[in-house]
Amino acid sequence: MNGRVLIDNPENLVLITIPLLVGFVIVVGYNILMTKLFKMKYREAIITVIIGSSSHFEIAIATALTMSIAYPLAALGTTMGLFWEVPIMLSIVYLGRFLKKRGFWK
Repeated sequence: MNGRVLIDNPENLVLITIPLLVGFVIVVGYNILMTKLFKMKYREAIITVIIGSSSHFEIAIATALTMSIAYPLAALGTTMGLFWEVPIMLSIVYLGRFLKKRGFWK
């Protein structure tokens, strides 16, 4: 798969992005609820949520490189996950600060 294919078929990016974002929301939500259930303090809870919600960048890059020849769409999915991970991790930090101010964590 080359760049021209992506430019000519942007729907591929959308089809891959939607389930990735839904998956991130589910995982982040689950991690936040678990930290509340276990009555974690903010300092432990926020790092637990961030690490637990990460898609492990290095492993994802290695997987994308390995699959790129035989399964280009799978490699694209892995790459899109990396693309979305940074803004999602930053959002988790802001969400964590917001929840802390609201007294969600002690």
